[in-house]
Amino acid sequence: MEDAKPQAEHAFLQRLVGEWHMVSATGCQEYDPNDPQMRFTETVKSIGGLWIVSEGKGRMPDGTPTTMVLTLGFDPASGHYVGSWIGSMMTTFWTYKGWLEPDGKTLVLEAKGPKFDGSGETTTYRDVVTLHDDDSRTFSGSVIQPDGSFQQFMSSDFQRTR
Repeated sequence: MEDAKPQAEHAFLQRLVGEWHMVSATGCQEYDPNDPQMRFTETVKSIGGLWIVSEGKGRMPDGTPTTMVLTLGFDPASGHYVGSWIGSMMTTFWTYKGWLEPDGKTLVLEAKGPKFDGSGETTTYRDVVTLHDDDSRTFSGSVIQPDGSFQQFMSSDFQRTR
């Protein structure tokens, strides 16, 4: 087997590598980035220039510590970005399939997961990572609506610290 080489699509992921902290959040909780008890940090590492692994740490609205792990890569065979997300606050294993928008700065990731209503049914979610520049980005979450549109339910702004 030949070693895989990073392709142009992998370059977007490498721009995420580093240390980040959340500076604002909507839809999740009253977030105060100056409160050490509420601070959310994220460390993103490269795996061979092909993958990134991110570990985020923070607190839930009730103060419970939480950890989240995100993996992302680009699969040339399928032509899609692929990945996964897990969090210490739930038992769902989220599997992503996504694409980079033509603007070259917006990564759209879709996953199936449980509906918020507790019905046990699943629905489609969309997470979007937008790189504004090398040191700031936005992450947002949306859920599909009956008409096929997506309704945003949360958004966070991040600044690079290293």
